[in-house]
Amino acid sequence: MKLPEREHYRYQSRYCEENIWHLCQQPEFRHSEVVVMAATGRFFPILCQRSASTPTEPLLWDYHVVLLWHAAPDVRYLLDFDTTLPFCTPVADYFRQAFLDESVLKPRFVPLFRVMPSVEYAEKLLSDRRHMRDANGWLAEPPPWPPTSVTDSNLHKFTDMSDADYGQILTAAQVLMHTGKLRQ
Repeated sequence: MKLPEREHYRYQSRYCEENIWHLCQQPEFRHSEVVVMAATGRFFPILCQRSASTPTEPLLWDYHVVLLWHAAPDVRYLLDFDTTLPFCTPVADYFRQAFLDESVLKPRFVPLFRVMPSVEYAEKLLSDRRHMRDANGWLAEPPPWPPTSVTDSNLHKFTDMSDADYGQILTAAQVLMHTGKLRQ
């Protein structure tokens, strides 16, 4: 099986929700799941991120979005445009290398995972990119393509782990159990 390559898809740094939204439009990913990562605090640490100084330095994200690709009936990969790991990494490998041991984190910084069908994410996500602007302008250069919405945003409903409107909110252990019966 040939694994997808990062270079073949739309990508803009710091716009993970849109990068994954575009992946969801691809026929090969229509039967996959989107994983939105966030914590009950303002951020969570994640390792192996391209924006960090080194792969071993935790990067603090307010949220991050990846794709849980159903490559075959019993094979799952996480696709992450921003990781230093391979773009397609087996789920267990990604979790083992990218996340700190939860016992060393304060509970509010432990990441939670909203898991939902990619089709639902593609249909429901609205982002006019307002979260990427402040009084001085853009916080990060916007993508060259149009936003998923021109006037509305519900991104906060995906990243707020106390909001249960979309998908299912799981712990890291539950995500691994969700995919654990599968060959990684």
